[in-house]
Amino acid sequence: MEIGVDGWRAGAAEWNAVRAVPANELPALTPEQREVAKKLGVSEQDYARSALAGQRTREALLYKTERFARLLEQRMQASGLSGTITRVMLRTIEHRFDVEIQSDGRFVPVRIEENLVDDYFDSGSVDADERLGRILDRALKVVKQ
Repeated sequence: MEIGVDGWRAGAAEWNAVRAVPANELPALTPEQREVAKKLGVSEQDYARSALAGQRTREALLYKTERFARLLEQRMQASGLSGTITRVMLRTIEHRFDVEIQSDGRFVPVRIEENLVDDYFDSGSVDADERLGRILDRALKVVKQ
């Protein structure tokens, strides 16, 4: 299964966390990054903090995507739905997961809003749980028709 994150984002919490990182612990910039910082009129230290915030966020988003992929596999097995999840991609700008399921020789694209997944993981929302089940069920029923 392919799991990935398309892009990155950093919120206030990530920025606050990297502001506390001592300058000597910031990642070294490549010559290209130095040039971009210069063109943007940003100090190299601030640019390095931005790179660090992005790296941390990408890691967290990838972890969330991997966790969601495992959940989808478990739900499909528990429901008795036939199919294989071939891809789970978090589209950061669109705030959605693009999932591709192969079933009966066909590929079924499924889009799931990121906030639904967040509701499921963060609050254990019963509604989110039911909605995820309906989305998977409907996607795979279409293949059978």
